[in-house]
Amino acid sequence: MPRASFSVEDSAMEDGFIWRAADVASADWSGTAQLDQRRSADLAQLAGLDSEKWLIVGFDIRDGDHGHELRVVAVDRDLIPEAADVFPKIASEHGGQIPATEFLVHDVEPYEVLQAITRRFELRLRARGAKDLPIRIIGQSEGPEQPLV
Repeated sequence: MPRASFSVEDSAMEDGFIWRAADVASADWSGTAQLDQRRSADLAQLAGLDSEKWLIVGFDIRDGDHGHELRVVAVDRDLIPEAADVFPKIASEHGGQIPATEFLVHDVEPYEVLQAITRRFELRLRARGAKDLPIRIIGQSEGPEQPLV
């Protein structure tokens, strides 16, 4: 995997913004994802950040007409107290929010990074019309063989 480089989206933001759930203009599909990270995987290192300086608290992969992007959201370790339950403590010291920096990571394939850190991963998306309805699986099968490309 090539060496990652990164950039800070805005070096300093007066009010900043709340990092939110995924959102696209016309969500034909929506859902959830969960990831069990490999214990040996260091996302900060893969993203080109100094893990002694930054603790990653979030990441996202965005895809658009111009390719895929990996962004990581990290907390400066100078803000982390020496205690258990550090995230609630950080938030309580900062008005109920965790102050973080968002980095746009360059020179990596986001899905290679995802694969490198993943022990188990599950992504579940539902069609818009089925979003709030229970879906009961009443059968299981395998799809047809795919043609060689």
